[in-house]
Amino acid sequence: MKKPAAKKDEDAGEHVAKKQLQTKANALLNSKNVDTKILKGFVQMLKDTPDNVQVGDVMNVLEVIFKNLIKRKSLDGAEKTPSKIRELYEETWLLLQENILQDSESSVAIKVCMQLIKSEAKSPIAPHTNLPFYRIRQILETLVNSEETPSTALVNYGKYCKNLDILDITLRQLLKLVPEGEFKDQPVKAMNFLSLVNLIDMGKSVLNAEEYFLEADKSTKFDYKQSQKNLNKLWKAVMASSSGVDEKVHRQLLVVLLERVISHLDDPIQLTDFLMDSLHQFDGPIALLALQGIFTLMQKQNITYPDVYEKLYNMFYPRMFYNKYKARLFYLADIFLTSTHLPENLVAAFVKRLARLALQSPTEDAVIMIRFVCNLLLRHTGLQKLIKAGGAAEEISDPYDEKEPNPVKSEAINSSLWEITLLQKHAIPEVANAARFINASLPIMEFDLAPLLDRKECNIFDDELQTKAKQFALNYERPGTLALPKNGCVTKYFELI
Repeated sequence: MKKPAAKKDEDAGEHVAKKQLQTKANALLNSKNVDTKILKGFVQMLKDTPDNVQVGDVMNVLEVIFKNLIKRKSLDGAEKTPSKIRELYEETWLLLQENILQDSESSVAIKVCMQLIKSEAKSPIAPHTNLPFYRIRQILETLVNSEETPSTALVNYGKYCKNLDILDITLRQLLKLVPEGEFKDQPVKAMNFLSLVNLIDMGKSVLNAEEYFLEADKSTKFDYKQSQKNLNKLWKAVMASSSGVDEKVHRQLLVVLLERVISHLDDPIQLTDFLMDSLHQFDGPIALLALQGIFTLMQKQNITYPDVYEKLYNMFYPRMFYNKYKARLFYLADIFLTSTHLPENLVAAFVKRLARLALQSPTEDAVIMIRFVCNLLLRHTGLQKLIKAGGAAEEISDPYDEKEPNPVKSEAINSSLWEITLLQKHAIPEVANAARFINASLPIMEFDLAPLLDRKECNIFDDELQTKAKQFALNYERPGTLALPKNGCVTKYFELI
């Protein structure tokens, strides 16, 4: 498809402008002394960019210029006007920080900032003699003080936090940037700060990769013990400011805690009260995340929580299908119900709850729950008595009480899996086929639920499109003779002659 003429002209104009910028920059760098007026023109162009010039092109050109000037020590006195060049450099940094918060320019702005930091690390600018920590702090301050959570900028900066030196510097700087006062009084700032803490990934994959961004840091080994101490201090400061926060901040607190912090804490048992309060005072995503935290403490710290199965059971309700963290719920339930020593009446309640929810769930969730039910029947063979070939009429006399909050008292053990039989008539073939597992001997191996947790309805639709049908229905009634059916629409409006 050909581009419109106006679009072609616009692209050509931008290409010419880019070439002119590069030519002008080369002339500036090749001159004996830096012409500060021309340099100021580049900086001014970043402030007020002409229509035919891309902001990203200006930032890239300024990166090349200042990297060369830093290498040549032009900001330290190697030129006639170092103070003016230094002033323009600092102005460029302020403009780059503004562009970091612009979604369309964020990627280039952060890239240019990080490349300039790398140049300063190789050739420090007086009076600084070490790594430019203060530049990282400037970026972090920009992100923390943003009026809205800068999602794009956080993603772009997070790519650099995969490098152990940037991760370590970021962690140390965040210790100095914890918002003063209570988080409840500054929710946006709290969300921004927690989003930055969420970039501190000290997992095995990052540590084993041993990637470094600044060449000066490659000679020094990443000190995990010291970083762990810093993370403990940081999280202690975060928790001290987190009382009374709104649900959005509370949810982010739990996400950061579970994904980045809890495995590195010296004494995670101190989180017990916070997690218990979160579980009992909230429902939905917050309660689910809190339950995952409690499960981690049960595994690692051997704490006991007698009502854990009741809490888990009551998290399975129709609204959970629209929960952002529903995959975690299936994952947790699968782990909690792994033991073959659980009471059968308890597991039966989960089997019935899953089967009942599968009747009213989205397609992708129905498949997961059917597979989950099959796995539970394989783990607890005594529950295979729930399999009956009865029809949907059994719903009328079903002793199972789905409104009973205590799974043991739900009478699920005396019920049957008529819901699975009914699901065999589901309109979506994948759901119907999954439900047919009760028609024959159960499989020997359990189904792996992990691949199903990320599936969406569009994936099921695409799979159906790729299947080849062996038969094609050309009529909604199977013809018995050559005659048309009586009282049909065709004979009502048409006559065969």
